[in-house]
Amino acid sequence: MNRYPLIEHGLEAAGGWAWAAAKVNLWLEVLSRREDGFHEVETLLAPIALCDRLEVTVSGAADRLSVKGIDVPTSADNLVLKALHSARQTRSIPPLQIQLTKKIPPRTGLGGGSSDAAAMLVLLDALFPAPGGRQELQQQGALIGSDVPFFFGSGPALATGRGEIIEPFSGPFLGGDPVCFHLIFPEIGLETSAVYAALSEHLTSGDSQRNFPVGSFQERAAWVHSLHNRLLDGARRIEPCMSEIAATLELVTPGRWTMTGSGSCFIVAALDPANLAEDAEILRLQFLEVAGSGATSEPPPVKIVAVPLLTPAE
Repeated sequence: MNRYPLIEHGLEAAGGWAWAAAKVNLWLEVLSRREDGFHEVETLLAPIALCDRLEVTVSGAADRLSVKGIDVPTSADNLVLKALHSARQTRSIPPLQIQLTKKIPPRTGLGGGSSDAAAMLVLLDALFPAPGGRQELQQQGALIGSDVPFFFGSGPALATGRGEIIEPFSGPFLGGDPVCFHLIFPEIGLETSAVYAALSEHLTSGDSQRNFPVGSFQERAAWVHSLHNRLLDGARRIEPCMSEIAATLELVTPGRWTMTGSGSCFIVAALDPANLAEDAEILRLQFLEVAGSGATSEPPPVKIVAVPLLTPAE
């Protein structure tokens, strides 16, 4: 039995491999700014079937990280290498050759870097067992990034604190709807710290905060109209085109879209998988029409990808 259902992985003769899934935020409220500079949040996370892949081989005289697919830095700031450094604090790990195949775009709010780090910690634990077991991985992951602990879980979860305190979602998730999402990728990326810094103060006050509607996310169809992300306010302030994209989505798919994480990716919920192709065509035509309208403020070009919720094998 896989102790980490969201991270499918396996061992080979001289190493191993792991899949690192993306996540979406179906609800995100910012509660307050903490003394450590982070913000208290309450957010509903769900895994989706868009994945990076890690392959690790024990060989060579020094670590080497190479990346295929989407170009991301291979320096020590890469969260895969941060995970390796963290694991070496508790046990001896020989030099590794690491191949990362990226499909999750960075700076989109899909948690790709955090998922890569979680997958690396799980794979290293399989190859070189962590003395502290799962608790050690949880602690190391939380220090690397707020989203990392989510990926050690088994499915949808409510995250609190700065996002590192994870509680599995109870009850029927989304009423059992066979949910798919269209991911709307603008040709821009957003830095999480900048989005938080740009939030309006009144939007993080008690008067404007929403209570998490847990019951709505347990009912078929009802949850779609509860999608919410407070960080969109900050994203709009640093990238005005985010407002244009939001306006277009509200026009075409009213009430069933939101931004995920700190952006820049938007999600559009499709309750009936049979309508996916129709939704995609409508969205593409609308964005082309807006882009060709000659308006002073227009959304940037977008890429549209359909992705289902991830249902992990236990």
